[in-house]
Amino acid sequence: MSNNKISIPCYKLSFLAELIGAELIGDDIEVSGISSIDFQVSNTVSILSLSSKLKLYDGDAAALIISDDIYKKQQEFGKPILKVRDSRLSVVKMLNLFYPKQDVKQSISSHSIIGEQVDIGSPVEIGHYTVIGDNTVIGDNTIIKHNTVIGNSVTIGNNCTIHSNVTIYDDVVLGDNVVLHSGAVIGADGFGFVPTGDIPIAIQQKGNVVLGDYVEIGANTCVDRATLGSTVVERGTKLAALVMVGHNTVIGKSCLVASQAGFSGSMLVGDNVLVAGQVGFSDHINIASNTVFGGQAGVNNDVKEAGMYMGSPCMPMLKYARSFAIFAKLPDLLRRVRDLENKSN
Repeated sequence: MSNNKISIPCYKLSFLAELIGAELIGDDIEVSGISSIDFQVSNTVSILSLSSKLKLYDGDAAALIISDDIYKKQQEFGKPILKVRDSRLSVVKMLNLFYPKQDVKQSISSHSIIGEQVDIGSPVEIGHYTVIGDNTVIGDNTIIKHNTVIGNSVTIGNNCTIHSNVTIYDDVVLGDNVVLHSGAVIGADGFGFVPTGDIPIAIQQKGNVVLGDYVEIGANTCVDRATLGSTVVERGTKLAALVMVGHNTVIGKSCLVASQAGFSGSMLVGDNVLVAGQVGFSDHINIASNTVFGGQAGVNNDVKEAGMYMGSPCMPMLKYARSFAIFAKLPDLLRRVRDLENKSN
């Protein structure tokens, strides 16, 4: 067994400060990686981004990245500090530095099955036991991992990553830089049936799915094909694991959707919408851009104005907070009413 270890580069804090736009406070030491504030590793830099984690500052990490607001609460840390405005963006830059993305290598497994008239770019990696249908196009610098099934007449853009066990049905279109995580199903039939009193009659689903550039689809998430036309997830939108997008729905640009959210069919969702976990949307409704939905919200009507919404049925955050405060007092109010009734009797 080989004892070779992966070489981890070392960087001076002054170099990292320039990279992430930070102010270096303390000695300009070298570090050889990045570690979590909860599980600090010696000779690394750790990111302290939450006030609730402030008590962990005196750990094994050699240096800390700290946001301005947290630094103001405690300015003595006993180790070098990189003070930044946005520690979250620093995480992205640091991870990309210490763990750079590997170049795509031209590699098509002999165990894969490639259909007729398939246009494969270069370089492209196709893993074992992958099946690709006829008339499909795969762009440059794309990785398709093991056990994935891609249908006929699918278009996959450049720089895409399709993880293992993904299913892409016929006629789906993926833009550039799309990521599909394991178990995602893109383009299955939309849920369309006509009730007859006996066996419901299926409505043929003859549309497709279009995913824009930089879309990311989480593990075991489903995006159904349209009855006619397209189900669309626009540029830069990220769907977490276990999200459901119904047929003919259009989700706008740069939306962030957490796990177990469900979009019914024929919805129109604006840009920059944030959706927490287990939010449910009714069909045929419109959602304004720049809206935020708290966890488990139930959205059954159009939301026409930007803002934060919670509750089921959902309402503006301030109204929900007031209503919930009253709801929490209902048992006491009921007791008082009964006491008054007993006294009056």
